Amino acid sequence: MVKLGVIGVGSMGGAIIRGLLSSGQLAPGEILAFNRSRERLRSLEAEFSLPVAPNAHRVAQEAEYLLLGVKPYGIAPLLADLADSLVHKPVVISIAAGTPIAKIEEHLPEKTPLVRVMPNVNAQIGQSMSGIAANQYVSAQALSEVRAMFESIGKTALVAEEHFAIFSALAGCSPAWVYRFIDSLAQAGVAEGLKKEEATRIVAQAVAGSALNVLENLSPGLNPQGLIDQVCSPGGTTVAGLLAMEDAGFSPAARSAVFAAVKRDKDLSGS
Repeated sequence: MVKLGVIGVGSMGGAIIRGLLSSGQLAPGEILAFNRSRERLRSLEAEFSLPVAPNAHRVAQEAEYLLLGVKPYGIAPLLADLADSLVHKPVVISIAAGTPIAKIEEHLPEKTPLVRVMPNVNAQIGQSMSGIAANQYVSAQALSEVRAMFESIGKTALVAEEHFAIFSALAGCSPAWVYRFIDSLAQAGVAEGLKKEEATRIVAQAVAGSALNVLENLSPGLNPQGLIDQVCSPGGTTVAGLLAMEDAGFSPAARSAVFAAVKRDKDLSGS
């Protein structure tokens, strides 16, 4: 038996495997992977000598923890196909967006431990923010081990499943919105004479540093508004730009994006 079996090694599944192996959290011999396209596995095979299974059934039969890296629409047919291979009830981990625990349980043997995880795209560079929820059959030890796995690709938070829609908006969708913010500022830099790559690099570093500053100051009790007040000198350029952003609807637009994403998530999940 292997510690972790992975079925579906796309961008996210591959990032998780790479994070686990690069951090030393798991050794190559503790992971068994399968993907319908062998091409997606070649770099992991070459770099880490990652064992590859001939089929999904072998992975399911041998895994203590089973990560399902398939798209949401692929969960039901995959689990139906694997029914006979899941009788030992591995701890199943789903990263399928918009697919609640109850819907996945319908396709698993009764009382199978199931953990739902929502990582984000920054897992590709080891900087994900992953939300984790579990059903009643997951032991405290198993939940701790799953959390440790995902902390190899960033940070984690235990989230009540009823709050997964808002977590998905704040952590799963927001990277795209931040990318748009960065690109918009960089475009203004180009308009003022900078090259696009140079402007993008400047803005991205400023955003990265600002995010770290927020995290560093949360424990001392300084919220983002407090940091804004530190930067805004009376009559200065920063407050002038900030007021222009607010006049253009920046804060309401940001909140609207969150509310729209939450609504869409609930529509897709049927909740």
